[in-house]
Order: sequence, then structure tokens, then C-alpha cells
Amino acid sequence: MSSTRTRDLDPILIEVMKNELISIGENMGITLKRTARSLAAQVGDFSTSIVDEEGRILAQGFAIGLQIGYVTGVMPLFLNKFRDKLAEGDIVISNDPYGGASHLPDIILVAPIFWQGRVEGYVVTVLHHSDIGGRFPGGTGISCTEIFEEGLRLPTVRLYREGVPDETVYDIVRANVRTPEEVVGDLQAQAAACQRGVLEFQRLLKKYGAERVRQCNEQLRNYSEAIIRKGIAELPDGQYSAEEVFEDDGMGGPGIALKATVCIEGDSVSVDFKGSAPQVKIAVNVPFNLAAACAYISLISVFAGHAPINAGLLRAMKVTAEPGSIVHPLFPAAVGARGMVMWRIIDLIYAALAKAAPHRVFAGGDGGANTLLFQPDKREGARKMNTRDIFASGWGARPTQDGVEGVVPMALGGLFRSVSAEVLELVSPVVLEGTGFVPDTGGAGKFRGALSVYRRYRFLSDGLLIVRNCRVTSLPKGLQGGHDGTRSRVTLISDGKETELPLRSTVDMRVKAGDRLMYIQPGAAGYGEPSQRDPQAVREDVLDEKLSADYVRHVYGVSS
Repeated sequence: MSSTRTRDLDPILIEVMKNELISIGENMGITLKRTARSLAAQVGDFSTSIVDEEGRILAQGFAIGLQIGYVTGVMPLFLNKFRDKLAEGDIVISNDPYGGASHLPDIILVAPIFWQGRVEGYVVTVLHHSDIGGRFPGGTGISCTEIFEEGLRLPTVRLYREGVPDETVYDIVRANVRTPEEVVGDLQAQAAACQRGVLEFQRLLKKYGAERVRQCNEQLRNYSEAIIRKGIAELPDGQYSAEEVFEDDGMGGPGIALKATVCIEGDSVSVDFKGSAPQVKIAVNVPFNLAAACAYISLISVFAGHAPINAGLLRAMKVTAEPGSIVHPLFPAAVGARGMVMWRIIDLIYAALAKAAPHRVFAGGDGGANTLLFQPDKREGARKMNTRDIFASGWGARPTQDGVEGVVPMALGGLFRSVSAEVLELVSPVVLEGTGFVPDTGGAGKFRGALSVYRRYRFLSDGLLIVRNCRVTSLPKGLQGGHDGTRSRVTLISDGKETELPLRSTVDMRVKAGDRLMYIQPGAAGYGEPSQRDPQAVREDVLDEKLSADYVRHVYGVSS
């Protein structure tokens, strides 16, 4: 702690400092997005963060909400290896899930911020890359049984030395991925973002002085901690548990048991995953660092209000899980497709919190961000990239409003989105023939869940298609009498014949040029009894063609 009392700081300066830090993170994100080559950057599957010399989050810019958790988990391991060993201009790379990362396609770059001979902090970028080698394109195949099958695993090593790229590391990456131009280009974009972040933070240090910057950041952490503790203390003490089954265990069995217990004690909260299934021999295991991040972002969304995103929020929270479980796998368990269980963890924590605070928690959302990956056999002209599209229907209904439609889960933040048709068709041999809402879907209630979203694709080349479904047989759960959501459907149209794809969390198959795929997301769940819905809201849904007249007569019992 500084010798100068933080309470003597000008509150206006603290507010200015908060926004200057966020601006640095945002400018890093702009640099990354404008210079990256893959679709992953275009959909916003990345984040930028600034941390202090002890690895504590100071601020995020372009951010996937989850990444406050696992950036926090990466930094202690990074510091153990590189503290006091870096020079100005160094950048370190890692993607090791057993070294704090999420899964192999998520590559993390960390660069030190030097000022007057001392490290004052670090900038961090995380980006999901188009490929990482391994058995399946994209590195997210569910059938892998060990991490060795999943692709190139990079321990924490230098990628740049005093500003000069280490071409040996770049050569190793090029030799192991299917799309080297995309992957190397994206790494260079991440490095550029780190370099911009370092320069802008150094300008901040020059403007205010290192001591004043440290004091302001401590005050911001204290402020965030106070806000989240106040939110937690408003709820009754107790233990609140929820259980669910992820339906695909890869063995044709009963699925994977998930359990979370949320314990509220005064102004602190903990999450314990005891009772969840042991780790499995498919790639849906969730590294503990990511499972903890799921818990953090769920709790932050309920308790933190508009508090600044920084390490102060985490002081009020604790997460535990049994080693060797589905949410704390031991090496060398496969983790590439961990996203499907990840979304269930968030739903599970919301379900537990709903028992303590139903007035503050959403009904079940669409189950997570589903993905389509297409690797064409031919890469011609400008169309040389793998296709990776993200799609989601939206949120479950809220205690006072309908669910937000056509958006990704809250944990991904506001910058994550599907690829636009124009960009998709420019860089890959895929035509997006249609996208929109599916009428009469979503869960009915006093407040209605988000409607299903469909996307219809046509493939212009033979290739390998991988479709990920975050919910296949289970449904998003309604709250307070609201109806459950609706299930997903994926249909392949080939040679005039329609075939509904199997109800599995991941389906990989060959497709031919001219084949079409119709993907309908799950609809989100409702909140409150449907009989309590405002008839005018029902009427507006019919006029907007979101609900049919026949549907509202049968479900809401009203005439439009």
C-alpha cells in the first residue's frame, strides 16, 4: 500500500483514471480487430486486459466477461516463471489449459509495462484462433480423449525478445496448424495490441506518476469490492444448490452430472462444485480456472451492479472443486469442447441463485453460443479461410422484462456476435441464405423468453462440417411459473432430401457443394405465469409476427 492515504485522492481523478484505463484496453482491442486476419477476431472472440505488477486485473477493454477469471488465473503461473526475468519489448505466449488457459485455440499474450526501470504492470490479450492443429480442425472436436490429440500446446515462452519476434516459435506454430497465414497473422495482431497497450499505459504513468496511478487503482479495487459486498449482503445467508445433467457423456450413458452449491455468508459468497461427475474421456472437461471464471461472471452479473471490472470484485468470492472432476480435470484430460459444459455451469449457478433471489436472476437462456465450423477441401481466390460462425438466440426472461433477443450470452460481453453475411461470403465458400427469428418459440410467461434464431447456410465446396450444440435434449428452465424454452433442430438438405442431424452435442460430417444446413437455436425460457402477461404485449408480439394468433389463444388464453 502506498504511504499516501488513498482516501485523500481526488474522486474526480479516480473516475478519470478508471476511464483512461478502460480506454487503453479498448484501443488495444481496436488494434487487434483491425489487424487480425481471421473470422474469430471479427466475431469478437477475444479480450484485452491490463493487470498490475502482482497480476491483479486493473481494467478490461474489449472483453469477454469470462476472461476476468482466467486472466486472473494465468497471471500467478506467469509470474512464477518470469517475474524479474523480462526485458522491455518482451512478449510471452501460452495456450496451456494446465497453465491457466481455457483450451488450446485460446492463445494468451502477455507483455510487461516498464517505467523508470521497474515493471508497473502487464497488458494481456486473449484470442480464439482459427486452428491449433490436432485431430479436428479448430481444436474443439469432442471425440479427443487426451490433450495430446487436440493440437499444439505452447508452454509459457517468449514470443518476442526486446521487440524482436522469435521466429523459431513462429515456425513451430506455422508447421502445426492448418491455416498458418490466419494464425500467424492473428498472433501478430495480438502482439501489436500488446505494444499499443504498453505505450498508452506508459503515457498514463508519465501524465500522473506511477505512485498516483497505483493509489488510484487501489481505490478503484476497494470501490468495486464494496459494491459487490453490499449486493451480496442484501440476500439471506444460506446454502443454495442446483443440479443438472449434461446429456452427452460420449459413451451413450446417462450424461454428466453437474452440481453447484452457492453459499452466502454475510458479505461473502462461495461456489462449491462438489457432487459434479468425475472427468470424462471426451473433450468436454472444463479446466478449473475456466470453471471458476464461469462462477465469477455469474456472481458479478447478479451482485456487482455497475462496479468497475477489476480484481476487487474477486475479493468477495471463492470457488472450489474436487480435483479429477468434470470442472477440475487432471492432466492430460481433453478440454477442447469445454464450452458446451461451460454454459451449463453458468445456468447452474443462476438456478442456485434463483432460490435465494428469484427477483434478480434470469430464466434459462438458450444454452450458450453454438458454433459452426466448415473446412473446405478447396481454398480458391479470396475464399481461403475456415468458416467459423457463432450464433445464439438470446437471454431468458427477466423478472421485469422479456428476454433480450438475438444476442449472445451475457458472459461473452457485448462485442461478441455472429459473422455478417457479407464477411462470411467474402472469405469462405459459404452462402448465408437466411437468418431470423422463429415464431412461437421461446418460453411463455409473464415475461417471454427470447425467440429461437435460425441460420441457413449453403456450401459452395465439399468439405468437413462440425456443428456444436450446447443443448440437444434438455430445455432452458423457466422461473416462477414461466414455461421452459424450446429445443434446437439442425437439418441437412442434400440432393433434395432433408435429414435431421442426431441429437448429439457435436456432429462432424462431410458435406458436398450445394448442400444446405438449417440450424434452429433453442428458444429461451419464460419468467412468471403466462396468464399474468399484459394482453397488449401479447398483441404486439402477434403484430410483429413473433407469435401466431393460434399460439396465443392456446398458450396465453387471449385473442389477438
